[in-house]
Amino acid sequence: MRTTSYNRISTILFFSSFVAVLVYLTVVITGMPSIGVLLAKESEQVYIVQSVEPGSQAKTLGISPGDQIMTVNDQPAHHYKNVIKYHSLEYADHVLVKHKDGTTAFIQFTKDWTSGYSTKELMLQLYVPGISLLIFFAFSAFLYVKRKDDPAARMLILFFMSIGICYYSSAASHRSDPVGLSVIYVILPIISLIFMKFMNIYLQRFNTQFISARALRSLFILAGSVSAFSLLYIWTNLFEFEVLSFIKIAFGGVVLIGNLICLYHLVHKFMKHRRSKLKSLFTITLTSHVIAFSPFATMNLLPLLLGQKQILPAAFTALFLFVLPIVYFYLSTSNQLFDIDFILTRFKYYTALSLIPAVLVATAVSLLLLRSVPGVWAYWFYLFLIAFIGMTLFLYAKEQIDQRFRPKIFKAMYSYQDSLDRFSRSVARVMKQADLEAVLKQEISSLLPVNRLTFLIVDQEEQTVYPMTDDQEVKVTADFLLGIVSTFKLGELIDLPYGLGLIIGKQRSRYHVLWIGLKTNHTRFNTDEIRWLKTMANYSSIVFENLYLIEGLIEDLESEVRKEQTTSPWVLRMLFLLSENERRKLAADLHDSALQDQLIWYRKLEAVMMDHPLTDKLGGELEQIKEGLLDVIHQIRETCNELRPPLLKEMGVVEAVESIIEHTQMRVNFEVQFRSAPFHEQLDEEQITAIYRIVQELLRNADKHAGAKLVQLELELREGTIYFRYQDDGVGMDVNHMVESFEHMGLSGIKERVASLEGDISFYSEPGKGLEVIILMPVIMSNGLSERGISHDSYLIS
Repeated sequence: MRTTSYNRISTILFFSSFVAVLVYLTVVITGMPSIGVLLAKESEQVYIVQSVEPGSQAKTLGISPGDQIMTVNDQPAHHYKNVIKYHSLEYADHVLVKHKDGTTAFIQFTKDWTSGYSTKELMLQLYVPGISLLIFFAFSAFLYVKRKDDPAARMLILFFMSIGICYYSSAASHRSDPVGLSVIYVILPIISLIFMKFMNIYLQRFNTQFISARALRSLFILAGSVSAFSLLYIWTNLFEFEVLSFIKIAFGGVVLIGNLICLYHLVHKFMKHRRSKLKSLFTITLTSHVIAFSPFATMNLLPLLLGQKQILPAAFTALFLFVLPIVYFYLSTSNQLFDIDFILTRFKYYTALSLIPAVLVATAVSLLLLRSVPGVWAYWFYLFLIAFIGMTLFLYAKEQIDQRFRPKIFKAMYSYQDSLDRFSRSVARVMKQADLEAVLKQEISSLLPVNRLTFLIVDQEEQTVYPMTDDQEVKVTADFLLGIVSTFKLGELIDLPYGLGLIIGKQRSRYHVLWIGLKTNHTRFNTDEIRWLKTMANYSSIVFENLYLIEGLIEDLESEVRKEQTTSPWVLRMLFLLSENERRKLAADLHDSALQDQLIWYRKLEAVMMDHPLTDKLGGELEQIKEGLLDVIHQIRETCNELRPPLLKEMGVVEAVESIIEHTQMRVNFEVQFRSAPFHEQLDEEQITAIYRIVQELLRNADKHAGAKLVQLELELREGTIYFRYQDDGVGMDVNHMVESFEHMGLSGIKERVASLEGDISFYSEPGKGLEVIILMPVIMSNGLSERGISHDSYLIS
């Protein structure tokens, strides 16, 4: 309770301080238009104008580089605080200027924000930062409402608010305001560190760490030292102006180092996890961080460190920071990641498309409209960036518009996609070649106005095409097909003298071709129709090939059955092996999905019950739900064990039987006695699995149908033969009618499983006298690797 109150008080104090600073900065920005002059100290009492910002008050009022500032507010220039401390005229009411030509001028600066600002200044210093701050604040407020108890969300809120307040403070710091400078010099260096702290907390849910706590602590100490030294300069008069250049270099260096370290860890994590389930997460974070901070680092920080002029205004490069709240807000509130690999692929494609048009547009505008403007190449660069980014975003937007509106506007194109969906559902029910041809013919005739749909067989070996008629078009088409038959490829669409041909299948030397005649409206096939037909051809060739293989397999099976007058052991063994493989897959799926989900929800329920005070009634109901979850978890585990017993491959046959008996005894009302002798020969997994399934089915039959009180099992090895005996004292049955009885289908399955391993099985039973089953199976089967190449120790069970 005390912790909750402390958090609430801390939150109130934080937001109160934030609002107070925000109000102060707003007053400074709106009440004190920037003068925009940077001075250079020529001597102890002489200050010369070094540079004047374009569009600033100083530029408008006639101050230019090389002018000397004589007085500020009726005092000598070297007495004015901002001149001494920052070589700036900010906050000055009026100045006396000596121009380069020797004339002097008294210049009054306006304090009215409505007339003292140009439109450009209002956009860059007030409107854009203000709107940006509101967006960051909106993200933070929503995140606080939804996830205020999540430490990662709280750190992300701090990250958002830090970026927003730094961006908004840039205009005040530009005026040499101490509060604005303090915000920049204290908060900006730790933004990347706050991000790394957020990543550490966020990645705890994935059991990984972004950066060590020791390294992060060292970075905070370094940033704090630079910030403390900066505050001493801003708020005291302990240092001379020359120290400011070192402070700026240290400040820029700390900001740059923090971002580079952050970038290094993002790249490192991406490389480490690029083949794991965290690949998309680190691809998203790395991409967003590079997009957000690279413009500011390369165009503002690096020139600052090198003592050069910034390439672009910070207000412009800071706009890229909007990538961060969008991406990390999404990561914190969504359980699913967007497909970053797909987005990056589209980005590369669209930027490649936009590059040349953006260069052409920027060059044309520069030559036609700006060729007489000084610094035309700088404007060309601005125009290029605007055109390049605008075209890339337009192409992204066009893709989204196409997805939403194109199917409604262009019905024909949408009908092709609908046709493919319909065709894929239809072919899933196809069982023979004639059905495939009927479905294909119906789908094409419903969409295309063609005068012919004919299925042809082109025999490459016999050099014939049939069916043949005396029609001239048929003869020409047949000759054409025979001429190019050596180049046929399955799923290909070929041009014919009178239409198109779809190669949908091949049987030995015979190609099956669908001849699509010319369109009845006498128009050519358009690109959408060609693309649709090619897709239909690919679908059809795959289905045709599968049908051909299935028909061949059925013929082989029928041949074996006719030859042996019974089901071949290799066929039975193959079926049982496939069945075990599917059981294994199903057990793995249940264990990895449903069971894990149940355990997660069980733990969450436990955490909720422990962390929150509950009424007796609610606690009792939740306890019932908890017990129900435990029952479900137990049932799923039992099902997984029945489908695929754990460690069956590692267990011997005796241990396998003992395992199934142990599980059975816990839920049945009869006694099971098991007698076995040590096995001196090693059985393979297929034989162990067979005996395990036989015992499982017999005990299940005893539980459901026999009504037995005692079940006796014997298992031993007798001169290369596995001997197994089952006997119960249940109700018994008429063995002669066992196969006809539906309730004993499991016993028939046991008979087939024994036959698949070349064994013999005998049933002895009479009504009221129980059931006895004796099984004899050879340890080494006579046919070795089997007729169809299926190993006795098959890989299908794994």
